[in-house]
Amino acid sequence: MTSAMRVFGRFLMLVGLLLCSPLMAQEQTEAMVAVKGALTDGNAKKAQFILDVSEPVGFSVFALEDPYRLVIDLPDMAFEMEQGMGLVERAMVQNFRFGRFGHAGSRVVLDLAGPTKVERAYTLPAVDGNPARLVFNLEAVSDREFAEQALRDVIRIGADGKPQVAPEVKAPAEPPIEEKDGDTRPLIVLDPGHGGIDTGAVSNHVQESKVVLSFAKALKKALEAEGQFRILLTRDTDRFISLSKRVAFAQKHKANLFLSIHADIVREHYVRGATVYTLSDRASDAVAHKLAQQENRSDLIAGLEIDQSDDVVADILIDLTRRETANHSALYSRTLVGALKASIRLSKTPERSAGFRVLKAPDIPSVLLELGYLSNKEDRADLLSKEWREKAIKSIIKSINRFFARRSVQSSALFVPSKG
Repeated sequence: MTSAMRVFGRFLMLVGLLLCSPLMAQEQTEAMVAVKGALTDGNAKKAQFILDVSEPVGFSVFALEDPYRLVIDLPDMAFEMEQGMGLVERAMVQNFRFGRFGHAGSRVVLDLAGPTKVERAYTLPAVDGNPARLVFNLEAVSDREFAEQALRDVIRIGADGKPQVAPEVKAPAEPPIEEKDGDTRPLIVLDPGHGGIDTGAVSNHVQESKVVLSFAKALKKALEAEGQFRILLTRDTDRFISLSKRVAFAQKHKANLFLSIHADIVREHYVRGATVYTLSDRASDAVAHKLAQQENRSDLIAGLEIDQSDDVVADILIDLTRRETANHSALYSRTLVGALKASIRLSKTPERSAGFRVLKAPDIPSVLLELGYLSNKEDRADLLSKEWREKAIKSIIKSINRFFARRSVQSSALFVPSKG
């Protein structure tokens, strides 16, 4: 075979792959059950929320209060509709959000205008050109009746439209973590806030969950290049993880430092600069209190949390551990602020405290770093700047080295970084 024939044969093969790839992708998409659209109809007393689907599927639905919401759990589905269509403000539904948990399932969250219950939920097959549907009959109720169903009653419907006992959707599994036996280097857990259906703050189409994930990945890569620490991320993809599971993740892997990374928005657009938060039962100021409430509440945007672990804290030994951990958290907070102020802009009050649930590990020094505020155009530009990110990462690495060096003075068992 001549070289010309071989080249021509490779060309035909390439053309074949290019032609087949879209078809294969289309077949894969078509194989997945899809949500085609949504409809809300009715008034302030009775309404219907309808999801048009390519075929009937099983689902579950439950209520959450403060604020009033209904959460619909589905199998893993493709959403063939724009996110913006969720801003309906019709009947009892103010708006709704939707998203996927990897390949584990999907979720639709309805923000309600007031206390509402699901009077009936069922499926409809495709008939006379109309698509298959998941139908939710909604009815306005009193606050008391809503509270009775919230966090307790879960309606589960099978694909055949009949009530079921077993849940249809499993919680997303934690990704496997590779750990080297005998590695005694300190472990740092980086926690990119939000993720998945919970995008966090959004400003000018910039999503907090994606900004902080990108930053955390870059920080992890830079820290690993130093070679002095082991680094784990609570999430390395755009997926939702509850606050308690983030804490449990750090405890499970015996982290020596926990750094939660965020970039929120505030009403006052002139507010800007990085801020470091530590845990406190009493917020240092109104801004810290409001931000902690906002972050803690985001847990319920995509998950059902009933955390009773705080009862254990009554044990005096754990209380002593908490005090020691709080001291180390405060030490790292000061160290981090000191390192950051040399390279990036800080807020007027860069050290604050509030009751962030994600900082509640009693045995791990933990801080929450607000890189800046997406609501401020200068901060937003910085957060999207590679040059700014590199400066911030260098300062954070410097703070981590200083922190463990200072702790080593108190305990010879702790890591002392090499000079250089």
